[in-house]
Formats: sequence, C-alpha cells, structure tokens
Amino acid sequence: MSETVTKLWTGYDLGNAYSQISCYNERRKETDSICLPGKKNAYEIPTCLSYNIKDGSWRYGEDASPGLGEDWIFLKDFLTDYEKEPQLLAGGQSFEKKELLFEFVSRSLELILRYYPHGKVEWLTFTARHFSKKLIFDLLELGTRLGISPGCLKIQGHVASYESYALCQPKELWSHDVGLFEYDDNGLSYCHLSISRRHSPMVVTPTVLDLSAYLSGEDYKNLSAPELDRRFLDVIKEVLGKRNISTVYLVGKGFEGDWMNVSLKTMCSNRKGFIGQNLFSKGACYNSMMEATQTKNQTFIGMCDEMVPVTVYLSVSRGKETFHVDLVKAGSDWYNVRESVEFILDGTDTVVFHVRDFSANRERLIPLKLENLPQRPDRTTRIRLHLEFEDAHICQVIMEDRGFGSLYPATDKTWKMRLNVVEYEDARDFKPQGRLILNRDVAEAVPYYFNVSGMKVYSVEELCYYIYENIYAVNLGTFGEDFFYWLETKMNEPVLSKGMKNLIKAGGTIKEVVRYLMNFVDYYHQDELKSLIGVMDEISRQNPTESRKLAADNYMRYCRYMEAVRSYCDVIYDMEHEAADDVTRDFKGNTWHNLGVCYTRLMNFKSARDCFKKAWRLNQNEESLKSLLWVSKLLGDETSFFDAVENSSMDEEEIQTVVDEFDHVQADSKTDKNDKMKAVREMFNEQSSQGFKAKRDSYLAGLKDWYRS
Repeated sequence: MSETVTKLWTGYDLGNAYSQISCYNERRKETDSICLPGKKNAYEIPTCLSYNIKDGSWRYGEDASPGLGEDWIFLKDFLTDYEKEPQLLAGGQSFEKKELLFEFVSRSLELILRYYPHGKVEWLTFTARHFSKKLIFDLLELGTRLGISPGCLKIQGHVASYESYALCQPKELWSHDVGLFEYDDNGLSYCHLSISRRHSPMVVTPTVLDLSAYLSGEDYKNLSAPELDRRFLDVIKEVLGKRNISTVYLVGKGFEGDWMNVSLKTMCSNRKGFIGQNLFSKGACYNSMMEATQTKNQTFIGMCDEMVPVTVYLSVSRGKETFHVDLVKAGSDWYNVRESVEFILDGTDTVVFHVRDFSANRERLIPLKLENLPQRPDRTTRIRLHLEFEDAHICQVIMEDRGFGSLYPATDKTWKMRLNVVEYEDARDFKPQGRLILNRDVAEAVPYYFNVSGMKVYSVEELCYYIYENIYAVNLGTFGEDFFYWLETKMNEPVLSKGMKNLIKAGGTIKEVVRYLMNFVDYYHQDELKSLIGVMDEISRQNPTESRKLAADNYMRYCRYMEAVRSYCDVIYDMEHEAADDVTRDFKGNTWHNLGVCYTRLMNFKSARDCFKKAWRLNQNEESLKSLLWVSKLLGDETSFFDAVENSSMDEEEIQTVVDEFDHVQADSKTDKNDKMKAVREMFNEQSSQGFKAKRDSYLAGLKDWYRS
C-alpha cells in the first residue's frame, strides 16, 4: 500500500561556504530547520563536494573533504565568480559550476527525507546574499530538473527573506519597526524595516547600513570580548537611538560566544531580542508558504532593492464583468516575474498598463500601441502578452498575434518593448478606448466541429463569432449533445451549458437560445446583438420554402454541392407545386441560378446551362445572363449563346466584350496546371449565395478546356 506523499514548502539559504534548509511544518504552523545527521542544532551544511574519478560517485557537505584520498577531487567555492567564470578547475579537470550546483543542491535536499520520509518538495525558495543573473537562470533550470512545477520555484535575497521571516512572526514582534544586525566575515551590517500602516496592505521599506567601519570581518576573531562589547554598544546607541523598534534580530558567526553583555542589555531595553543562525532559510521557507497559500502581499508589501516597487495591471472584461489582472504585484522579486496573459482586442489597437505606486498613492497609464495589426474584423485578433523583468524597474514586454482559431490563423507578428515602469512618464492626455476581452482558461485547445460548414471553433468567443456570421445556418439542431459536452467539459462552461439546455427543454426558440448565449459571453455589443435579433426575426417570418432555400444556400456556401443540389431540387418542387403563389419570380429565378452554380462547380455544364436559362427568364438578372453565356461558350453551344444574346438588350460592344473575355481566358487556360489548380481554389473561396463574382465568371470559360487537357 502506497504512503501518502507530503507536499513540502521549503526554504534554501545558498551560501558559498555553508548552506541551510528549512521546511514549513503545517501542523505546528512554523518552520523546521534541517539538521545534519546525528548533530542536533547543526544547521549549516558545508557547500562543497568530492568527486571520485574512478567510479564517478559524489559526496557532499561534511562527507566531502580534501583528505579522502588520491581518487577523490575536492570541490568548493563553486559559487564564487559564478557569472564570470562558469567553470571550476580542480584535480586537473574542468567542472561546470552549474552541474556542481545541481549535484550539491539535489543531494543536500535529500536530508529532508530524515524528517519527512514521504515528503516531496512542492514549493522551493532560494535565498542568498547576492544573485547574479546567470545564477538565477541556472537555479530556475535546476528547479525543472528537480521536478518542481513551473512557477513553484522562487528566488529572493537575504533582505526579502528577512522581511518574510519578521512579518510572519506573532504581531507583537512587529507592532513597531524591526531591526537586524548581521555580523560575519564581511563585517557588521544593519537592516532596518520601516513598517507603514497607513497603507493596506502595509508597506515595508528596508534600509541597509554598512557598519564594517565599527566592526570588521576580522575583529570578532581578534579583539577581546570587552572591546567587542564596547564597540557594539556604540553601534547600538548610534543606530537604534530613539527609534521605535519592537524586535532586533542578530545573525552571523560574529555574534557567537559570550562577549555581548552591556551591549545586549542596552539593545533589549524595551525591545525583544533574538539571536540565531537560520533566519534567512526560515524566511525563504515562509515565502514558499505564502506563495503556496496565495497569501503573499496580502498583509504586507516589501520594498527592497530587488523587489518591483509598483503594481502593474491590465483592465480586462469577461462576460459582463470588468476587473483587473495583475501582471506584477508591488513587492514581487523581479527575477520571479514571468507572467503571461491572453486577450482579444475589442475596438482598440492599444494595450494600456496601469501602474500603481503604493508609496506615493497614485496611478499612471502606459499606453502600448500595436502598430500594423493584421487586417481582420474587430474582435478577431487574440494577443498573447508575456512580461519579464531584467531588474526591479525595467521590464521586457513581448506581445504576439495568436489569431482567432481556424477562422483567422495566427501570424508571426510580434511586438517587443522595453519599459521602465517606475520612471515612465504618465500619459495624462491618453483616453483608453475599447476593451480587452480576457481569454478563458481551458485545459487544452479542443475544437468543436460544425458539420455543415466544416469549420472549427476553439473558444466561446469564436463560437459567438461563427454564429453571428452564419446565423442563416444555425437552428436548434445545431446545439446537440456533442455541442453541450464540448461546451461543458472542454470549455469549462457548465453554467452556460445548463442555461442553454434548460431553454431548449422549455421550448425556447432559436432566437432565445442565441440571445442567451450572446448575453452570457458578452462578446458582441448590444447594438450588434439587436441587429442579429432583427435578422433572426426576418428568418422566423419566412415561409417553409424560403427556409429550405436558405438551407440549400448554406450548403453551397460551404462547397457541399451535392447536398445543395438535392436541397435546391426540393425547393423547386415546392415552387412549382405546393408554394407556387407564395414566392416571387425573383425568388424562383435566384433558386434556379444557384442550382446552376452548383452544377457548374460539379462540371455538369449542360444541366448548368438549362438552369441559367430558366433563371434568366424569371429574374432577368445580369448575373444569370452572363453565366448562361459563359456556360454556352464552354459547351460550344452557339445556338443557346446567340438565342440569349438576341433575347437580351446587349449591344454589339457588350457582346464583343464577352467574346474577347472568353478568348482571353481560353488562352490563359493553357498555362501550368498547378497554377490553374491554385486559381480554381482561389475562385471557389470567393463564395456567393446569389451567383458568380467577377473573377469566378471570367475564369469559367477556360475551365473546360483545361479540364480536358
């Protein structure tokens, strides 16, 4: 029987000499520091490795040492000059520092299994004094290799981890400001957290002071205890002074030993004081906890140098709701920001960044105009926006055209912009227009297929567009069980699906069902919806013969000519028998004309000629006459050609134009067959329910000769 896996929220303090690991104990609501085997309170793991040149095995931490023997290569300091020198030379071999980092981190994380035998790291936050860009990117890659889900690995500096630790303590410990002294080989430093409660959430601003002039990295090793105590006392009086501080933390090897006497008493006067060596790993662990529980930035917003000081958001719409989508929240570590969002442009070619400065309590607008957008109808351009930062102020914005499903395929059009979101001047005179329709999140892009048209739609917005543009082809039969299964399970729209089903079960009309769908999705504006309803009202007033012709027109529109021929024949039977008095001569003529178009596309030119003859006699339409002339020429039927000319009002010049066009296209039809096939395809793409368009008409004359060649 398998054991239940414990999902762990972990913090990792990565140091060049020593590293530390902490895990969040959800039951006790606090962090556990991971100790070395058999050593209680020994949290520091030596950041080193040993490599066996014979069998390729590794040792890490205390098990790695220079004295293992001649078969072992001792490796340390692989975080020093990480960006400048990506390789480490040792034992006559060259090692990639990135690979050494992976070996050390992956092996040291196995220590967690001593505390949580069935644990798996779900969220991991790395912290360090400083991070180079290469180290950041390598740690992100390392997370993937460790099996950590994208977005679940975070990186922050010591100051940010200190903020997370301090403000995850009981509130009485940060009822006022908080201070931290750090003393190690780099000397003494102080970080003051100023907590502004005038904002919601609270704004925490750190101030870092270099105090190595008072106590250097060598002093704690060489000076006497009384001298260290005296110097630190001077620092406390100078730095803390009359500041209203609730708690002071002491970290670093320099504070080990019993040399603090007078200084410690002064520091703890009306303040809490704590000393320890694992504050940063615990702070990183608290950060993982807040990320996992989505509580980060709800209580406080940190404002250290590595954190983005502003919130950047988009104003978007979904359905009838308008809301904000945060691209980055104030207090986010810049190297953790990798945000993507998709939306549809509605009545605008500009994406507007709203930048909110919490400390100044003001908001600015940054309009980003998308030049040379693909030429499409409104609301048929989906944009994918991706945002990353290269430091706390400067971001890279990439927007790419994602098209509109199979209706309007994506192009390779991309817009790249580099912005300073802190110093960008407010576009005060800019007035936003239109809206951004937020793309609905679905697990996978599964299309719905419309049998009549052969079209696929991949979203509810595309569904609305298809119905609006093809309303003549839509009826209650369009919404079958397959449709509702797709809508509910693939589009994750159970409420919409249920509402449409209930309407149909209650005897609702197609107009009521479509109106419910359109209002729910809110893809079209009300004036457009009103126009659509008007068209549906006209359709509903049609007699049965007109409705059947409409179905036939849709078959022809989507190049389903055999179905169209059968449907037009049914309509003609009705016209000549049951509904002779219910339709006009134009209606009858147009029906015969469209049947002729279908026969022409099926290469049945004789039947097409007969249809066009009847069409022209009934509707006296120029389209029908011209189609009759061309098909007659295709057949070499001079009698039908001249009978039509004689019975028309065409003059000699118009007749000569028709003949010249025929001769020209006939000569052109001798060209390469691949070109002709392309021309056929382009011609058939120009669909018309009322007859041939000009390009189609001029081409038909040469079609027969090419087909026979």
